[in-house]
Amino acid sequence: MRLANKVALISGAASGIGEATARTFAREGAKVVLADVNAEGGERVAEAIRLANGDAAFVRADVLDTASIEQMIAFTIETYGRIDILHNNAQVTSAGRIGELELEAWKRGIDGGLTSYWYASKLAVKHMLDQGGGAIVNTASVSGLAGDFGLGTYNAAKAAVVNMSRVFAIEYARKNIRCNAVCPGPIGTPPLRAMETRAPQVIDPIKEAIPMGRLGEPQEIANVVLFLASDEASFVTGAVFVADGGLYAHSGMPSLTGITPGGW
Repeated sequence: MRLANKVALISGAASGIGEATARTFAREGAKVVLADVNAEGGERVAEAIRLANGDAAFVRADVLDTASIEQMIAFTIETYGRIDILHNNAQVTSAGRIGELELEAWKRGIDGGLTSYWYASKLAVKHMLDQGGGAIVNTASVSGLAGDFGLGTYNAAKAAVVNMSRVFAIEYARKNIRCNAVCPGPIGTPPLRAMETRAPQVIDPIKEAIPMGRLGEPQEIANVVLFLASDEASFVTGAVFVADGGLYAHSGMPSLTGITPGGW
C-alpha cells in the first residue's frame, strides 16, 4: 500500500475532492482524519471508510476560525500521534465583480482560501519537523493561473496558494518536508453537478470550453493528490500539477481555422 503507516489530515473532506482523497488515502493504508464544517457529511464519509476496513476519524473544523484549525491539527496528533500528510482542500470564497466587492467579502475569500491553508501548514510543519519529514498538498486551481469573470477573490487566493506552496517547498526542502499544489479545472463536485441539472445553460458552455468536453471527476484529482502525498513523489516539491482536461492549455482565443476539439 502506497501510504501504509502514514497519518493524513484532509480538510473539506465531507464531499467532492476531499471525500475522494480521504477514501483513496484510506484504501492505500493511511490513517485519515477528515475535517469539515459539515459534521453530518464528514461522519458519513468516516463511517464508510471504517466499514471498508479503513481507519478514519472525523473532526468538525471551520477554516474561517483559527482556533478551529488549531483543533483539527491537535485532534490529529491526539488521535494518531503524528501527521505525515496534510491536504489543505477546504474552500470558502466570495463572488462578484472585483471592484464592487465589499471589504468583508474580500477578507472572507482570502481568509477561507489562503490564510487557512497557511495556518494549517504552519501548525503541521512543527510536527513534521519533529518527525523528520512530511508532505503537504494544497488544492489550488486553474483559476489561480489565470483570471475568471466574477471570481476575483477566488483567483487571488488560489494564485497565492500556488506561490505559497513554492515557498513552503524551498524553505523546508532540507528538512524532508515536501509541499506541492494541484490545480484542478472544473470538477463535478456536488454543487457543480446540481448546477449541471438545474442550469445546463451555465455548465454546458464550461464543458464545451474544456478540450476533453466534460467536467472532471473528484477521483481524478484524488489520484493526483495521492501521487504527490506518496513516497513515489519523493523528489517532487514546489511543483504545480494542472489537472483540467486541457482547459489551461488553450489560449482561449476562438478558432481561426475552424478546427475545434469536437470537430472530428
